[in-house]
Amino acid sequence: MKKSIYLMIAIFGLGFASCKKCQTCTDCTLGVGNGEYCQDDFDSKQQYDDAIANLEANANCTCK
Repeated sequence: MKKSIYLMIAIFGLGFASCKKCQTCTDCTLGVGNGEYCQDDFDSKQQYDDAIANLEANANCTCK
């Protein structure tokens, strides 16, 4: 019984570990910047956050 509980917890934990944080940006000025941006594509979370903020501020994108 304990083994099955531990197995379920491990599978549940792996599910969260494999989630990718991505945002899709649309309605950008002249279409520049439209697309999906994932945190894994950047060297750090800070670079990812800065890139999204830059798109929203300078290219008037809507990122969700």
